[in-house]
Amino acid sequence: MLTPTVRRTLASRGQTPILKSWVRHDRISAISAVTVSPKRRRLGLDFRLLPDDANAHGEDTVDFLRQLRRHIPGPMTILWDRGNIHDRSKVVRASPV
Repeated sequence: MLTPTVRRTLASRGQTPILKSWVRHDRISAISAVTVSPKRRRLGLDFRLLPDDANAHGEDTVDFLRQLRRHIPGPMTILWDRGNIHDRSKVVRASPV
């Protein structure tokens, strides 16, 4: 979500600071992967931004993994972040990627 985070501030007693912000209820959805090169020993970040206000679905995950497979040769180890899209999606489980 793009709404600002509420934080405490240091101010004189009785003088609450007013921080102006915009009210947005949009969100940004992204699929990403941190990669490690075994030969060069370097970290990489591959990501895909989804359309505005779109949720990621199993098909998006499979497409991203196929794109990653074309980009990275050799074996891959995938660690999920415990999101429901990974555990419960039949499309992701059935994918050979």
